[in-house]
Amino acid sequence: MPDVFVSSPEKVEKKPELAKKEAPVNPLAAFIPRPTNLRFETQEKKEKIVLLLRRHMITNLPWLVIALIMVICPTMIGRIVSLDFIPSSFRLIISLAWYLLTFAFAFERFLSWFFNVNVVTDERIIDINFPSILYKDISETKIDRIQDVSAKTGGFIRSLFNFGDVAIQTAGTIPEIYFEAIPNPGRVSQVLNDLILEEEKEKLEGRVR
Repeated sequence: MPDVFVSSPEKVEKKPELAKKEAPVNPLAAFIPRPTNLRFETQEKKEKIVLLLRRHMITNLPWLVIALIMVICPTMIGRIVSLDFIPSSFRLIISLAWYLLTFAFAFERFLSWFFNVNVVTDERIIDINFPSILYKDISETKIDRIQDVSAKTGGFIRSLFNFGDVAIQTAGTIPEIYFEAIPNPGRVSQVLNDLILEEEKEKLEGRVR
């Protein structure tokens, strides 16, 4: 899996109106405001990361359940069906192959969740997707090209855990960018609207970079 982020010794300045608390210590967090000591590969020198987003942790539950079933499956089969007719060496090889397959499945799903991220900076929004380990798809647009932002949370599970989708209409070559199943979609929408207002203010004051 290619590296998307690299460490940076630079200290990130904070805008009070956009970041009111420090980034979580947990590196596996799905909602990270103003992450410190973190840069992505196309980040400009003065560009600041406002939000780093992943799918909500609860979205990992389906594949975790599947991985757990795969782990206990050989034991359950051994209790239901006698496998004594298979040489012990073959049973060992089959078991090892099965557990390696299980590990590969779980590890691939974890990497997919960890590296598929949405980045909001003070200059643009970036949607980074890894459809496969060797393929990367990046969609981005400038803040001043955003035309509309809408947040959607529907269903019992999404309402209970407060996650949903944010649809971003743009005037760029990519008409719409989706942040899917992210935590706090309402807050993300508000941050994006604040950034749009800040960008318009910078244009009026002639402070656009």
